[in-house]
Amino acid sequence: MGLQPPSKEQLAELGAELSLNLTRQEITDHLELITEALSSYETVTEYGDETVDSVPEDRDSGYRVVGEDPYNAWITRCDISKSNEGRLAGWDIAIKDNIAVGGVEMTCGSAVVEGYTPAADATLVTRLLLAGGRIVGKTNLDDMAFSGNGHSSAFGPTLNPHNSDHLAGGSSGGSAIAVATGEVTIAIGSDQGGSIRAPASWSGVVGHKPTHGLVPYTGCVGIENTIDHAGPIGRDVETVAETLTVLAGSDPRDPRQPETVPTYDYASELDGNVEDLKIAVLEEGFDQPECDSAVNDRVRSALADIEDVGATVEDVSVPIHDDASDIYSVSLAEGFLAAFRGEGLGHNWEGWYNTDWVREFGRLRREKGGEFPPTVKFTLLLGAYASDEYRSEYYAAAMNLRSRLTNEYNAVFQSYDLIAMPTTPMTAHEWKPDQDTIEFIGDAWTNLANTSAFNMTGHPSVSVPVGSVDGLPVGLMLTGRAFDDVTVLNAAHAVENQ
Repeated sequence: MGLQPPSKEQLAELGAELSLNLTRQEITDHLELITEALSSYETVTEYGDETVDSVPEDRDSGYRVVGEDPYNAWITRCDISKSNEGRLAGWDIAIKDNIAVGGVEMTCGSAVVEGYTPAADATLVTRLLLAGGRIVGKTNLDDMAFSGNGHSSAFGPTLNPHNSDHLAGGSSGGSAIAVATGEVTIAIGSDQGGSIRAPASWSGVVGHKPTHGLVPYTGCVGIENTIDHAGPIGRDVETVAETLTVLAGSDPRDPRQPETVPTYDYASELDGNVEDLKIAVLEEGFDQPECDSAVNDRVRSALADIEDVGATVEDVSVPIHDDASDIYSVSLAEGFLAAFRGEGLGHNWEGWYNTDWVREFGRLRREKGGEFPPTVKFTLLLGAYASDEYRSEYYAAAMNLRSRLTNEYNAVFQSYDLIAMPTTPMTAHEWKPDQDTIEFIGDAWTNLANTSAFNMTGHPSVSVPVGSVDGLPVGLMLTGRAFDDVTVLNAAHAVENQ
């Protein structure tokens, strides 16, 4: 069946939406022109779809986890392997459920898109399987990855394994729980504002957001190309570094990557020696809204321990860090809106477009959009209002400030190797099941006040556990120069061994 041309009424509506002020004659003329032009669209369909390698037909599709998981860590359990040899042989691995495992349902933690099954693996999944890893399931996450709190999944909140009255953090909460409870050796998360590091901090594990573009994002559901990251969550830095060695490297299908992607054997670089290391302790990172002084004390105590074994630790000030959350919020709203209107992928980038995802997401968001959580609805409405009313002026200004933010941190890196601060300003939030929309939004992103800055700048950033406050874990965040993930991980390795 060929493409159907629009009606005159549809063209009139589109013209009004685009502020084209079409006359009746223009509508008639353009209807004729568009009807003819649709033949080009027919030509495109004749070539079929450009896709990555499809998975074997006999692959285990897994089963939906219902009523057997006290912390809501899992959405689907499965058993998928490809090789018995390799760097990760014998490792059980969990994959966040916005990362494609071919033949296994991918829900993105959302009732809107549940039922979608990708045909092919994300690039990072292929790399894990070729390295001998065994994928044992897809982990729970905040709905469409839109919260740092862990409270918005359509499949239940991700609850903290240290105290189930509290949340595990988000959006990669299920991945952090699976590691913290010992169910897997390593888990993979995604991070657009802190979604690897925040749940790692609240759940007491190690979470690394690699340099932007170091790990391919192909086959993962993103929010905005310039902030999308994927990376490992593990019980210790060595496990994380081993995994990063497997994940890192160029993928020509991923537009987020630079032309050259420098990689290392990250695990072999871990010697824990920090004698020549210079660490800048960012004062503004200890003075965020909702800061807990006990969390600050634990982080400073851990830094003092590193100083005792040879590192230089000095306070510095970067005033713009106080405003990083606002810059992030303004740039995210319209950036996500563009991706949303682009049916989950956006436009104007060179790489692999998952046509199955575009088709299904585009259909489902129109049919079931009312089921999105307040976090998604709020961001879309804010972005649409700012775009229409202020013609994206503030978005453009925020994107320019991202460059300034990057330059401010890079100025610190001229004198120091790392920037240090608390990963989250507080310990895990209490789970509050009966919040109204205002309360729900109020809790969603406050724990990302320090982390989101480095999604905008792309610097590598790790959260490493440094004890607890009232039984809830505390994380220290270390951030380094672009593509110097080696130094970031080695310092985290030294911290966990004090």
